[in-house]
Amino acid sequence: MKTTSVKTNGFIPSEAIEPEIDIDVKPIMNVLIILIPFLVSVAVYTNLAVIDMNLPPDVTAIAKNSLPSEKPKVKLTVVISQDYCAITLADKMLDSISCKKGEYPLDSLTLLLKNHRQSLEIKDEVIVASGDPILFKYIVRVMDACKKAGFEKINLASATQNPNKGF
Repeated sequence: MKTTSVKTNGFIPSEAIEPEIDIDVKPIMNVLIILIPFLVSVAVYTNLAVIDMNLPPDVTAIAKNSLPSEKPKVKLTVVISQDYCAITLADKMLDSISCKKGEYPLDSLTLLLKNHRQSLEIKDEVIVASGDPILFKYIVRVMDACKKAGFEKINLASATQNPNKGF
């Protein structure tokens, strides 16, 4: 066992045994200086999905300003119900897709929308109409299906509760 004693020259034992240790942080700082720009350059920033949509216009103001001979342009409408999705043009139903186990077949809806889009006068606008009991996530999914079908402008509207009286 090693023993230390106070020397006659006045050093205390800790100073006599070992000198002060100097920590060199230069190597770790060099590594961080190289890694930080690399990590920032490969970082993926959050991309938020944005759907451009419009609310229904004020029909009375448009009717006052337009000429009586002008007919309003009819847009394709996707009506979302709890049991089905219907594609309508004015008062005529073009197609209907039934809801299966609480999910809407969005791939079929996208294909039908693409087919009907080719015969439309207004090819970039669609109206999505839904009633109160429809969950918002289904409305957004139908809007995404409309985007996939090529419609750039999506308008929102409310659908009537009784489809027998019209949409």
